[in-house]
Amino acid sequence: MAIMTMIWGVLIGIGFGLALSLSGASSHKLIVNALLLRDLRLMKIIMTALAVGLIGVNLLDAAGLAHLKIKPAYLLGVTLGGLLFGVGFAVAGFCPGTCLVGAVERKLDVLFVVLGGLLGATTFGLLFPRLKPILIDRFNYGEVRLSQLLGVPPLILAGLLAIGLLVLAWWLPDRRET
Repeated sequence: MAIMTMIWGVLIGIGFGLALSLSGASSHKLIVNALLLRDLRLMKIIMTALAVGLIGVNLLDAAGLAHLKIKPAYLLGVTLGGLLFGVGFAVAGFCPGTCLVGAVERKLDVLFVVLGGLLGATTFGLLFPRLKPILIDRFNYGEVRLSQLLGVPPLILAGLLAIGLLVLAWWLPDRRET
């Protein structure tokens, strides 16, 4: 069973990478223009992928085929991590998925992004015992689900969010008017 799970994971990863490559999502120029809100095609791709993922994961969970483990909501760590990720994304022009696709596409500049990501992850791993009391333990609200807070079944909430994302993706122009 574990081997089949790994094979499925590899096949899904290859498919995801292929979709990123074919959509142009590994283009530094497209990513930077999306972050600058000059070209919204990548945002539309991301919103569509999120909508499909929301429905897919929640259907798998409802059918008992996925076992979602909700991570604790530790606000300080998530906020600082999100800021660091966002700055790195904006400066590098790549996120973890697109930089790996760029590496497969033999883009040389992406090697610095991959090495920087590995260095950052290693540094965080080494510093984690000292950072945990500050970033994780402080402001830790435990496992929180939006569906529980709102009192809405997860699949219904996922459907509503997916519809909202698809409507927004359809409504946004491909390119921003200048």
